[in-house]
Amino acid sequence: MPHSEPALIDNDLDIVPVGMRSGDLLRRGDHALFGVSTGNSYFTRRCLAEVMAWAVDRFEVVDVVHADVALEAMLEAFGYERPAARRSAAKQLRGVRRRIKGALEDVGPDAGRVRVRPLSDFLDQPGYREVRAQVRTALQTDMELRSVRDAMAHQFLAKRLAPGALPLPAQTEAALDYVNAELPFFVDTPHILGVDSSVHCYHTVLALGRLLFGERPTGLLRPADTQGYAIVAACLA
Repeated sequence: MPHSEPALIDNDLDIVPVGMRSGDLLRRGDHALFGVSTGNSYFTRRCLAEVMAWAVDRFEVVDVVHADVALEAMLEAFGYERPAARRSAAKQLRGVRRRIKGALEDVGPDAGRVRVRPLSDFLDQPGYREVRAQVRTALQTDMELRSVRDAMAHQFLAKRLAPGALPLPAQTEAALDYVNAELPFFVDTPHILGVDSSVHCYHTVLALGRLLFGERPTGLLRPADTQGYAIVAACLA
């Protein structure tokens, strides 16, 4: 298990820094990143508003990145015709954007410091491409990293498959694309976004977070010294 500081209660949120440096980076308050996915019921307007209000009060800059990479491909892999996959993906993304927009309205004037962008906006940016190349190289030789990446992709698929069913190759490929696109933000968000330091905030410890911030003694891929990770869980009451 990664090193974690004791949980804090802050404005009815659970805040748990994960890893040796994350507590210091939280207190430093340069930047917070929140990743929001389309299929997760946790991301309601209320929960998003609670974490955004907390973040704008403690960080100079806040980014919300909502996942849109491989969404259409995933739907096609599960049997949607291409036009239907496009319509369904667009509908899901509209729903996510609507909840984020509503949450920021609830936060009020300070929400002007929150930047909201889809993950696909970063794919051609130099900083993101450099970190993704680093990740791609590590996945070739770091078997532990690859195993955790693959397990996350299969866990994502398992929620959509019939009990006992095995994923088709196209389904696996789409799920891996989804996880691969997010992985650079676990490693070096400061380089990607041009901030001094960053804390990746999520409502639970994802397997990649547990691995990368667990002070493992081996492994090619390690987060930048300015990259933190923290559980930031809202809607506790």
